[in-house]
Amino acid sequence: MMKKKALRQFMPKRLTKALRKKRRWVGVKVDPSCLHRADVEALLETATASLEPKPNLRLMDWWPLNQRPLLGQPSPLAAEHPEAGLAVIRIHLGDAPLVRATLEPELAYEQHGLQTLTMSGKICLVRERLGLPRPKR
Repeated sequence: MMKKKALRQFMPKRLTKALRKKRRWVGVKVDPSCLHRADVEALLETATASLEPKPNLRLMDWWPLNQRPLLGQPSPLAAEHPEAGLAVIRIHLGDAPLVRATLEPELAYEQHGLQTLTMSGKICLVRERLGLPRPKR
């Protein structure tokens, strides 16, 4: 009994789902001039450069304008924005309000070339709303 208590003191807490950092998935429309993934990442970097603290972003999915016909029938949300590329970005929950305030207004598209269309705690819901397929591994 004494041995188990002593071991428990020094063992790290197991990383469960509740202890992991929470995320938000953001669907954005992207300027049609972006043809490569690096272009979108550069837009994200410049759009969030002035934010403090620096948000932790990751570009997950990217569909440039010229590849959107490959997606088939667009979703209602994607059909409202036929002139732009589509992307899914992962952000941490704590950074979500700051990033959303930067990318949500109408002016964000003119200023940064990016604008938020949808946000969720599940990536599958954002992909569904934008009409994007799940990428192959």
